[in-house]
Amino acid sequence: MSAVRGIKFVRAALAAVLCIAFAGCAFADWDSEREIMRLKDEVPSMEIYDGNDAVIWLRSDESKLSPDGSAEHFRAMVIMMGEKVPEDWKTLFYPAPAGGSVSVEEAAWYNTMTGMKEGDLPVENRTLPGGASVSVVTVPEDTIGRAVVVAVREKRGAGEGISGAVNMAGGLPIWEQTVSVEVPEGTEIFWDGRDMREPDESKSGGSVKYSWKVMNQLPWRGEGFVVNERPMLAFATGEGALTALREAGALAASVPQLPIPEAAGKEARRSGMSLIEWVNTPERTLTGYPIDWVRGKGEIPAEGPWTPWEQSFLLHKWLTELGWGSKIWWSPKMPVGESSPAAVSLFEGPVLELKLPGASRSSYFVPGLPFTPGRVPLSLAGTELYGEGENEPKTKKLSNGSASDSRLALLWKLKLDANGRAQGTLDVTVTGGWSELLSGSGIPAIEDASRLVLEKLNFAMLGMSLTATDVKEEKKGYSMKFSVNCTPGIIHGESMLLRLPGGVPMRVSEMIGREENYTLRFPFTIDQKVRISMPGGFRLLQEPALKQLGEGTRAVLRESITHWPKRGELLADSLWVVKTRDVEGMTAQLLREELAATLRWPVIDLPFRK
Repeated sequence: MSAVRGIKFVRAALAAVLCIAFAGCAFADWDSEREIMRLKDEVPSMEIYDGNDAVIWLRSDESKLSPDGSAEHFRAMVIMMGEKVPEDWKTLFYPAPAGGSVSVEEAAWYNTMTGMKEGDLPVENRTLPGGASVSVVTVPEDTIGRAVVVAVREKRGAGEGISGAVNMAGGLPIWEQTVSVEVPEGTEIFWDGRDMREPDESKSGGSVKYSWKVMNQLPWRGEGFVVNERPMLAFATGEGALTALREAGALAASVPQLPIPEAAGKEARRSGMSLIEWVNTPERTLTGYPIDWVRGKGEIPAEGPWTPWEQSFLLHKWLTELGWGSKIWWSPKMPVGESSPAAVSLFEGPVLELKLPGASRSSYFVPGLPFTPGRVPLSLAGTELYGEGENEPKTKKLSNGSASDSRLALLWKLKLDANGRAQGTLDVTVTGGWSELLSGSGIPAIEDASRLVLEKLNFAMLGMSLTATDVKEEKKGYSMKFSVNCTPGIIHGESMLLRLPGGVPMRVSEMIGREENYTLRFPFTIDQKVRISMPGGFRLLQEPALKQLGEGTRAVLRESITHWPKRGELLADSLWVVKTRDVEGMTAQLLREELAATLRWPVIDLPFRK
């Protein structure tokens, strides 16, 4: 459940008095050695966190608003490295906020037994194209088995208050994390949290401090087959979605109207489509940086690379210049309303609603996702977008998409010999949401296709060999062809036990153990077809109990198996079509039964006899 609170205090008499009193209430002194010696006796062994290359022992996130309106943000982490440094932690980027500064106050590694510092991490101060400053911390392999400490301080000039949104879970487990917000007495704070308790409150020297603490947070690795909402905390001195949207609009307007880059080509100026493609290429995206970082005026290079938010704002201005209809909507990280904190970082990011000149149908653009005119990206299916209105927020609910948009189809064509061995082909078609789950929306290279399919699908057949022979793009996804060698038949005298080939996506099991109410990432179709040329003389002794579930509902499963002895052919089909994202009550029970049948499909054994 999400909790929203507004916290008020009686205003102090004079701002000058506040400044004097507030000056004595700084961030808590950070002592790496003290924290490591404390934590080494509290944090469980790395063996408890099986499958993780590192564990965040401590994450501290402190924000402070001064009476003059300036703000500071201090972040410190203690990360215990396992047998290797995780890929995402080898290089850490800390950019200076627009109009502010950033400094790395400590970057080092420590012996966890003694608490003694053993070495410093390399820190480099860079200037990006356009002039923005960034500090880069490198974490070498020397830190394996050690506690890595990084402490960073940001300063911002006087503005409209203080706000932020902190993701409380990420790719690594977190043993202990604290978030604190410190403001002058009399300043109102609003907060909203997912899986967060009420903050502790303390007063000192004319300031008020709110602190949240979370222990033993499991990793969050993104949305899967079932929507998995990320634990988070948002806070601000302003209130309401409309206020946040106005601030977001001001941020978008702060990006200057740069000339359309010559490198985009003349076609970009004429149609805009090639401009979208050019802007959206990976080499023009800043990786490793906060996606919501927007550089100050004069610091954004005309030809990139840009953060995703900068890409959206620039493209909005350029397409408007070319005569396109372009409107900026915002996708929230969690539901927002009148009592939400007015934090721009509460939004996942901007979404451009685009209309080609003369077109009536809208298209939607999100950086990093394939752009298709007239279509909604599958990752946005069912999303409620927010836009700035005159007196209240505007909202727009996007379509959930259809089950046919996200289709996973497997077609097996095999020839079985008298020894139970089979050779043939497997055709795999992947569209829509399945493409995002299996390969992150990209089309895999042919040399990666076999590994990808074996990792993402459970075939439940030992010793099966799949070799990719072709990968090609389809209208809404891609298809792959494999040569197959397997042994589905066990021969004993005149009898044979034949296992059906089949594959089930690993992620569908996320529905097991779910509560009665949850949301799927997208409606879907799983279509499995088996065509086996059988050796002569065999007859099917007994057909397994086949499932026909959900007829007349929005979740239907149909199975069929047909054996034609004279033709020597076996045909087996399983079709699972789910036309809804919202699961509750009887639908949840039905999906559990259909999931059980789908998981059983690749382990069905058929008895034959000559």
